[in-house]
Amino acid sequence: MFELTGAAIAKLAFDEFIKSGAGEVAKKAVGGVIDQLRTAIKARFKGKNPKAEEAIAKVEQEGSPEALNKLSVYLDDEMDDVSFAQTLQQLAEQITNIQTTSERQYINQGRDQINIENITGNPRIGGS
Repeated sequence: MFELTGAAIAKLAFDEFIKSGAGEVAKKAVGGVIDQLRTAIKARFKGKNPKAEEAIAKVEQEGSPEALNKLSVYLDDEMDDVSFAQTLQQLAEQITNIQTTSERQYINQGRDQINIENITGNPRIGGS
C-alpha cells in the first residue's frame, strides 16, 4: 500500500480530473468510490470545522483551487487519526487501481482491430 498526503487525497476526491479519464466505464466505476471518499471527508469535518466545510463548498460550487489548497491543509491535520487516514488511503488506492486498469484497457482497445472495408495488399492475417 502506498501513502498519500491529505493534499493528494483532496485532489482525488474533489478535482475534476475525471473529465479526462479513460472512458465512460472508468468514470462510472471511479465515480462511486470518489463519492465514498468525498462523503468520508465531509462527514469528518461536519460540525467540527466550519472553515473546512466552507472550503469544501467552494470547491464543489466554484471549483476554487485556493479552496482545494485550504481543504488539503485541514485534511493533512486530520490524517493524524490513524483509522481515518487508513480509510481514506484505502479509498484512494481503489480509485488509483480503477483508473490504472481502465486506462490500460482503453489503450489496448483498438490494437488488434482490422479495417475490412478497404482491403489493400495481402488480406491474410497472421502467418505467411
